[in-house]
Amino acid sequence: MTMFRVAKKMVGNCDDASDIVQEVFIYLFDKLSGGSLVHHPKSWLYRATANKCYDTLRRRNRFQNLDSLGDRKTDDHIIDNQDMKAIINVALSKLNPQEKVLAVLYSEGLSYKELAEATGIKFTSIGTMLSRTLKRLEKEFKNKQYELY
Repeated sequence: MTMFRVAKKMVGNCDDASDIVQEVFIYLFDKLSGGSLVHHPKSWLYRATANKCYDTLRRRNRFQNLDSLGDRKTDDHIIDNQDMKAIINVALSKLNPQEKVLAVLYSEGLSYKELAEATGIKFTSIGTMLSRTLKRLEKEFKNKQYELY
């Protein structure tokens, strides 16, 4: 279920997310059937899921435009859960693929060590890169007059 949530956050589509998770498990089965070892299965699954999401996004080669949401203010309108998800997905689409996967995996509660293993980013760089990514997201929300917290 966690892999599905990660894939759905990255590609924004339940059908594509289901396909991605299925492809990852087929790939894992083939890998293990071939005698290969997976030393850190959780990190490997996150990494494989992220890579499949990258492939899907490259094939699709389109991102939602932040302007399509319009200029809504939280004081003037009540934002329901569905609207908030759309806002978050659009803000995530503004990030580069590496930042996007980092933000999504961080939102899933992975530790810095797990983030490093899953993304291939050096452990010593995770904190800095994550901080920059979260600041970019915060800036996107503030540009549209939304607050992160």
